Amino acid sequence: MSGAGHSNIHRYLDEAFAGVAMTAELQDLKEEIRSNLLARVAELKVAGVPEGEAAATAVAELGDLGELIGQDTAGAAGDPASPAVVQAREYSRNRVKPRSGFVIGIVLLSVVALAALLLFVLVVGTSGGAATAVLAGFALAVSAGAVVTWSLRQETSQNFPVPPRRAISYGAATAAAVVGLALCSLVGAAGTGVMAAGIFVVLGSVVGFIKLGISQTNRKKPWVRAVQRDFLGQDRFSQDPASAARFGIYTGVIWIVGFALFVVLSFTVGIAWSWLALLAALAATLVVLARMLFPANAHPTQKGNGAPRRPST
Repeated sequence: MSGAGHSNIHRYLDEAFAGVAMTAELQDLKEEIRSNLLARVAELKVAGVPEGEAAATAVAELGDLGELIGQDTAGAAGDPASPAVVQAREYSRNRVKPRSGFVIGIVLLSVVALAALLLFVLVVGTSGGAATAVLAGFALAVSAGAVVTWSLRQETSQNFPVPPRRAISYGAATAAAVVGLALCSLVGAAGTGVMAAGIFVVLGSVVGFIKLGISQTNRKKPWVRAVQRDFLGQDRFSQDPASAARFGIYTGVIWIVGFALFVVLSFTVGIAWSWLALLAALAATLVVLARMLFPANAHPTQKGNGAPRRPST
């Protein structure tokens, strides 16, 4: 095809897409429309329609091109979509609905875990049989581990599923933590030896979580990573890696001291008061986090070059 018809189609497309921020999707759309128009003009020419009239007919049959462009730009032509609009569009496009079987299973496991927890508390509070407490604690640990494992194996709108072995490891660490806490709660009925065993089990669970967390790879989907890259560097720890390192060291020291005090107080004054050491460690962690995120000597961002002025002498 040559002559006025070809030129009219190119000019029409250039005018329709003028002022629009071209993306890969819009470029593909433009080329697809161009191919369809050229094919339609060729069909009309075979039917005996003059070239110029065939081009005008093909363009008229296409309809309002602005609507097609608007569907791919998520906004008015010429206005780039805001980050919030882009994020909402990507979330809708990649949305993954949970399966009904998973939802029903999680609800049933949660009911079992809650019932086991209530039974365990009642048995421990009334100094009931140790066998019933052990059975309730076992049911609670298995239910909690199953919930964690099954949940991590599910694909979500933002995350890919965790590999089976790693998901089972997370579930086992969760179950171990529940078992350890249950053993610590039996100190009144079974003595301090059982509580010491429970503390070791809890510490083993913590070590397992740390190992899994250190070796965990990024399971975020590409669209989530793109959004994270857009906001990278806007938080305090990204802007100041030294503060992030100090926060990690301070947090480690706080919780080591907190667990040590918990063990000592459990043997001296009892479990009824020793848990306050863990509460104090949590409060200290939050205070340190606040100090790191909002330092007292921080200067507000100044206009201009953003650097503080040196006092004149």
